[in-house]
Amino acid sequence: MPIHVFVDETKSKGLLMAAARCPADDVAVNRKALRALLLPGQERLHFNNENPTRRKKILELIAGFRMLVDIYQTDRATAANRSRCLQAIVRDNAEVAERLVIERDEPNVDSDGRALRAASSEFDCRNLRWDLLAPKADPLLWVPDGVAWAWMRGGDWRRRVAAYCEQREL
Repeated sequence: MPIHVFVDETKSKGLLMAAARCPADDVAVNRKALRALLLPGQERLHFNNENPTRRKKILELIAGFRMLVDIYQTDRATAANRSRCLQAIVRDNAEVAERLVIERDEPNVDSDGRALRAASSEFDCRNLRWDLLAPKADPLLWVPDGVAWAWMRGGDWRRRVAAYCEQREL
């Protein structure tokens, strides 16, 4: 079954990129469920801005999705390491992904595009559609945001997401 992959990162302790793999058939229903959690006036869910009770509620919802999240981590948040992570994400999803959606990071738009084009060519997935989108443009970008936040926080937060996460090699 084809999948869509949604990617976000945290740069709080090095670079951690989370790539959430969602079966294509589940995309619409998962988006709807996430939108239902928005508070009045809220355009998106963002873990840095949520209180602990809301974070737990959001992670409980995500845990019920049929999604797996790959974790790619480096010691330093450099452009080269970001490109390495994107290359690994394409490599690991080349055979099954039909779409790759990455949260747009303005300073890295050009280098992200170059890294994605090179990886798509290297892993022979030239037909892979990829987009660099603002976080409010697709609610499924909120999944890797939450998972990356929880993974980096460690402790109970990491335990809440660990069952559907896997650390991957670069």
